[in-house]
Amino acid sequence: MSLLGGSDLKEQQKINELELKINREKQKLDKKLTRQKILLGAFLVDALEKNSLDGLREYTADNLLDFLSRQTDNIYLMQT
Repeated sequence: MSLLGGSDLKEQQKINELELKINREKQKLDKKLTRQKILLGAFLVDALEKNSLDGLREYTADNLLDFLSRQTDNIYLMQT
């Protein structure tokens, strides 16, 4: 015999369905954001290759390494 009554099971099933729907929507959003980041990166690479924006190459060269080094990585390296 179940501790949950019939209506409780239906409510739990509805909750599970809603959680699945939320997860699917989150996945769609993640894919959309990833696509946007890729397109932005491609746009910037094109601008860098064509040197179409004054100072962009220099700014990128001066700041890219620091951007790629995450703060958490630096903390880890300092602890070891």
